[in-house]
Amino acid sequence: MTKSRRRTIAAGKATLMRLLLIATMAGGAAVAAYTAIAPPVPRANYSQILPAKVTQGATLAIDREVAELGVLAVDEVGRAGFRLKNSGTEPIEISQVRTSCMCTFADIALPRGNSPEFNMAMHNDAAVNAWKGVLDPGEEATVTVVYKPSLMPVEGSVARNVKFATNDPQKPVVELDVHATVKGATSG
Repeated sequence: MTKSRRRTIAAGKATLMRLLLIATMAGGAAVAAYTAIAPPVPRANYSQILPAKVTQGATLAIDREVAELGVLAVDEVGRAGFRLKNSGTEPIEISQVRTSCMCTFADIALPRGNSPEFNMAMHNDAAVNAWKGVLDPGEEATVTVVYKPSLMPVEGSVARNVKFATNDPQKPVVELDVHATVKGATSG
């Protein structure tokens, strides 16, 4: 290959590299411009609890926010109850009930009946996700949290929870936690 032919090829490669760089930069600018002006794509955030409309005088008392389930074999089931009381002058509204894991379930026993069984919002049907309960002044309810390690086997210390929204201005989102030590599962 002649010297002039090698220079022509080298010049062509340099020109192609400059064009590639310009195209890459222009493409990046186009993507950045599109991202800046395009409407955001809604993404499901099933763990997010949206604030409920608060009501002055709605006051929720909770007996505890954490329950220890102790040591559980992977095939055992742990349960904990949390007592709620409306200690205010206005009704307490409970909504958006969901758990933190598919291995955790919750239900609420109210004076006028029980709620459906709750799981992660993405695993509940629309009617369960839309459920709302009311606790009138002086009334009590029990939230039962059930942890089934076999559905999501891990070994060691485990923390799971149930969350829900209320209209109590001091407790717009309530989180009730359960802890357990699981034995006999594979780590993961």
